[in-house]
Amino acid sequence: MNNFIFSIAFTIFSLTIVQAKQINPVDSLSNKNYQYFEEKVIEFRTDSIKAQQFAKYWLKKANEEKNLIQQVKAYKALIHFVDKKYRMIYADSLLEKAIATKNNDILGSAYLTIGAAHYDNNEYTKALDLYILANNYIAKTNDQYLIHKVKYTIALTKYFLGYYDEAIALLNQCMDYFKEENDLGYLKSMHVIALCYTQIERYDHSSYFNKLGMELSSEYEMEDMIPYFKNAEGINLFKQKDYENAIKLLKESKPQFEKVNDYATLITTQFYLGKCYWEISEKNTAVTYFTKVHDGIQTQKYSRPDLREGYEMLIEYFGETNELKKELFFIKKLMEFDKEINQEFKYLSYKIHKEYDTKTLLEKKRKIENELASNRKIYFLVVTLLIIILLGLNGWHLKSKKREKEKFNQIMAELAEKKKSAVISTNSQNTNLSPELTKSLLKNLEKFEKQKKFLEKDMNLAKLAALLDTNTKYASLIIAEQREKKTTTYINDLKIDYIVELLISNNKFRNYTNKALSDEAGFGSTQIFTLCFKNKIGMSPTSFIQQLKSSNQTQQNKLE
Repeated sequence: MNNFIFSIAFTIFSLTIVQAKQINPVDSLSNKNYQYFEEKVIEFRTDSIKAQQFAKYWLKKANEEKNLIQQVKAYKALIHFVDKKYRMIYADSLLEKAIATKNNDILGSAYLTIGAAHYDNNEYTKALDLYILANNYIAKTNDQYLIHKVKYTIALTKYFLGYYDEAIALLNQCMDYFKEENDLGYLKSMHVIALCYTQIERYDHSSYFNKLGMELSSEYEMEDMIPYFKNAEGINLFKQKDYENAIKLLKESKPQFEKVNDYATLITTQFYLGKCYWEISEKNTAVTYFTKVHDGIQTQKYSRPDLREGYEMLIEYFGETNELKKELFFIKKLMEFDKEINQEFKYLSYKIHKEYDTKTLLEKKRKIENELASNRKIYFLVVTLLIIILLGLNGWHLKSKKREKEKFNQIMAELAEKKKSAVISTNSQNTNLSPELTKSLLKNLEKFEKQKKFLEKDMNLAKLAALLDTNTKYASLIIAEQREKKTTTYINDLKIDYIVELLISNNKFRNYTNKALSDEAGFGSTQIFTLCFKNKIGMSPTSFIQQLKSSNQTQQNKLE
């Protein structure tokens, strides 16, 4: 995957591969033009030493002639082919020359190239910041191809950082554009969106795009993309616990990544193969793959939070087999890994379940070291600590339950009090509408509430105004004056009141999922529903339903 993103920046540097006659770089180059150097860099793109030599001659000529645009191009070429440790030196010079051009296309493309360099160094947060800067400049241009290239790079980085929904939104835009404009861009966008859907457990969506991607890869004669879709489907099947077919697809895709030296995807493939074999209780085979993942992390300086689980399983395995030195070795490596990912994956790392957090790792490390020295005193300390933690957690849980029950009782009391005075008061002293208009609009508003029109999906100010037979300005005014709320809050509150009444009066709705309740109330999304419910009622729908069930059970027990 890292090779994908860096190749994108190189593609932007030169979209067309120009065939040229091979010559030795030491030949006389003083009379060559810029096009010649560009063609040579592209020709030797698989030979970084030769490509780098031509790029340096290119830069020398551009510096002598003080040609800003060619200086920018030459620096971009050098960034692609020099060793990683020198890239940022050239990046500073690239940015300086790009700024001097005062050209949005050039400046945006420069930021994209520098971002790709950071991405290739696994510095995803820095890369994302630079991609956003690139987007700010490129968005001002009319180059739709470049605009959507930037969107793809931002989406790919967001995928690695764990912003899956945001990545999907961008990738949908990329697919819409690339479908007609660029077959490879279309397939790459489709591949990443499939990976994103797997992570948010939309397995059907992921499978659809993976199968479509394989079909289109053959149709477009881009067979090199097929292994990527097979690999994504293998991960998708693993998440669905179809381990046998997952192993088959992952193994089929693996040779391609070895061939093109796509170490990032290769490491990820080995990780999921290890997890598959672990799940089917072939732990010896699983450990072989997890060890390869560790080797890849060390040699390629590559890290992703989800790979952490491989270390956890290695520690567990060598603990079970009583190989204390190996167990201690991987505990230390896991602690090093944690330090690395916590710098680059602050958003995602806290979402990943950690069986061995840093504190526990330190305790476990100390325990093994003492065991190797025939000192087992740490065992008592660990057990004592765990008991204290469990007691503390139990106490906190009981207090939390008590507070939640008190909150529920308070809510039910307020709802009962509100029901007694259910007559909706009206504000007779409005200053913005005439009495006649107020009376007419208020009558329509009460009709709107009585007929529960607010339950319609995507109800908004415009639709409400149409139902009230007025314009949006008067509609918002009548709600502000007579209901003392903003329009959106007014509609959402009506929806929530409706759902609360259903939950209280009808037991069957208490078995509904949040999504089903959201659909029942006409909300656009489950997330908006749960947020509005909590804001209005003071607790989540799930907690409210649990308390209702508990209260109902208590009453039944009393009757019995």
